Amino acid sequence: MNLYLNYFKKEENAEDDNEPVGIILAAYKNQILVEYATDSITNKILLAKYQLYLPDKQILQDQLAKLLQNPNEDIV
Repeated sequence: MNLYLNYFKKEENAEDDNEPVGIILAAYKNQILVEYATDSITNKILLAKYQLYLPDKQILQDQLAKLLQNPNEDIV
């Protein structure tokens, strides 16, 4: 990822473009793998948990209600 981001920043970005951002999507969380793969990288790389299907409608409604009551609290 770092190779591609550095190439794009140097060869493809226009002078007024923002720096490129890498996004890694993974079906499974492996903290050690992510830690070693992204350690010492100076580019911005975003990591996210990816789900193939949306959670149940009731779960989404409950999480939304919780978020609205406590907007500064993280929801997992």
